Amino acid sequence: MRNAQFVAQYEEVHLQAWRLALYLCGRREDAEDLLAEAVAQAIRNYDKLRDETRFRAWFLRLMRNLHIDHLRRRKRQLDVADFGGDQIIWERLGRYPTLSGPQRKTELRSVFRALDRLPEGLRLPLALTALEGYNLKEVGQIMGISAGAVKVRIHRARKKLQDFLGEGFEVGL
Repeated sequence: MRNAQFVAQYEEVHLQAWRLALYLCGRREDAEDLLAEAVAQAIRNYDKLRDETRFRAWFLRLMRNLHIDHLRRRKRQLDVADFGGDQIIWERLGRYPTLSGPQRKTELRSVFRALDRLPEGLRLPLALTALEGYNLKEVGQIMGISAGAVKVRIHRARKKLQDFLGEGFEVGL
């Protein structure tokens, strides 16, 4: 019975978890590994989940914590330039079919490059709210911080993006 409940709840969150894994890792192969490890750990710890209505936040936070553990083990910040981030940038662009024209794609490529340069603590809340549509409270649950702290990080992320992109860009994220 619990297995069926887990599968049903995971199916609802899978797409969001996959996108979060891509944001966290920056590379498809690493995202697949992270997601697989998160699923395995979630299955092992599913009985510890007290409120099944909070499965999404619990699972996404578990995945984020696993990613942080990986970063700590490697003791270095991932840099998108290390593994040709263009592929992930174009994957992201593919999710936004309303965009057209080479000039627009070039501008978006610059924005995603700037996003990838942000520290994870700033990049993640901005991406989750602006690109994935989470509200401040949900992002706070995923990251284990208050909604107010999320708001501050988003403000700082936008300011840094503006610095990276220069005066010609208006950061509307």
